[in-house]
Amino acid sequence: MKIALEEQVWERLYGPYGNRRVNRIIAGLYRQWDSAVANDLFWEELHHQDTIYPATFAALPWLSDVAPAEGEGFVDTYLFLSQVIHCALAKPGGNGPDGNHGLSTTIADHHHSWLPPREWLRQDDRAVLLGLEAWFSANCAALADRCLDLVSSDAVASAYALRGFAALHGCERVAGTVEMFAQGEKTDTIHQYLGPYDARDSHVVALLHPKLIARNPRIVSFMLDYPGCTFVPKGARQADLL
Repeated sequence: MKIALEEQVWERLYGPYGNRRVNRIIAGLYRQWDSAVANDLFWEELHHQDTIYPATFAALPWLSDVAPAEGEGFVDTYLFLSQVIHCALAKPGGNGPDGNHGLSTTIADHHHSWLPPREWLRQDDRAVLLGLEAWFSANCAALADRCLDLVSSDAVASAYALRGFAALHGCERVAGTVEMFAQGEKTDTIHQYLGPYDARDSHVVALLHPKLIARNPRIVSFMLDYPGCTFVPKGARQADLL
C-alpha cells in the first residue's frame, strides 16, 4: 500500500520523535536524491535503537521506488531496508502483539504518552495499518533478496546486507555468526557465544550459497565450516571456496 504523500494520515504516522513530516522528506527525495537527507531520514526519522514505527512501514513502498538503482544511494537504502526487515522479523517483539510484523494494527497500541493526542492514530486509520502490513508481507522477501546484491569483498557491509534475508527465514544465528566473523572473531569464540548451526540454519546457508559464492567466498567458506552446518555444495569441496 503506497499512501499518497499529500494524505493527512501522514500527520499521524509517527516515528521515534513523533511526526516530523516524513512524507515531505520523501517528496524532496523524489525531486532530487540527496544521500545526507536520505540517511537522516533512515536513521533519525524511521529507526531508533532497533525499533521501527508506523512511519517506517509507510515509507517503505516509496523508498523501494525512489532509491537509486546503483551507487551510494542504492547501498545506503538497501542496508537500511535489510535492517528494517531484521527489526520487523527477528528482534524481540518483532512480531507485533496482534501477530503482525512489528506493526501493531491495534490502534490503542499507538496512543503513546510521548505523542500529543492530536497526533494519535484514529480508529478509522486501522485500514491504513492493515494495508501497510499487507504490503510488507507481500514485498519483504523480494526486498531481502535485493539486499543481497550489496554482498561484496567488504565483509562488514556484507554481513549487514544479509541480516534481513536471515531474519526472513528465521535464522538470526546465521546473521549473528557472520557479523562476528566480519568483525574478526575466531570461529571458536563465535561458536561458544552463539552455539552450533541447526537444521534451519543449514537450510539458510544452502539458500545463501548460490547468492553469495561469487560475491564473498570467504563468508561462504566460513558458514560451510561453521560447527553444525550440514549443507555441502554439490561438486565442490570447502577448500575450493577459499
